[in-house]
Amino acid sequence: MNEAPTTKYGSSKIKKLFCWVLLGIIAVLIAIPVCLIGCFFIGPFEAVNQADAGFRRAKKHIDPEQVRAWAFATVKSHNGTNGYIHHVENSEIPDYLVNLYSIPPEMAWVSPNATDQDVLVGIVWGGGFFHWGFYIGTTNYVKEPTGDHVIAEWTNGIYYAHEGSRKIR
Repeated sequence: MNEAPTTKYGSSKIKKLFCWVLLGIIAVLIAIPVCLIGCFFIGPFEAVNQADAGFRRAKKHIDPEQVRAWAFATVKSHNGTNGYIHHVENSEIPDYLVNLYSIPPEMAWVSPNATDQDVLVGIVWGGGFFHWGFYIGTTNYVKEPTGDHVIAEWTNGIYYAHEGSRKIR
């Protein structure tokens, strides 16, 4: 009865605490890369969905001929012949196009080769690894597919495209 208590009881508590702390650290070290990888894969899908939703809104609420008329007027106001694209300021883009997305267009331009076969005006949104936009030409303009874009025709000569291989919905 007068035996000294064993020290195992105290060390047992410390061992359990150490195990829980170690498990917590391992869980955090695993969770961080999983979250980052998840964001890397899920983020682009969400961007594609939002971009395609803007295209659906445009088809539903905007007259494509109104867009083409704006493109013709923009070509006339940017009628340089230096062989380079002419940047169009966001303030020159109609609100009904700018407001399709929660972010402003990254770039808009007038083609230096404003002919029936070339795009007249392009408007592109996005940044980093994902871009999307509208390409507006005459009714004879056909946007040729490229390996890194998916294209949908809105009407003759007006196209929507986004980077990647995911089908436009």
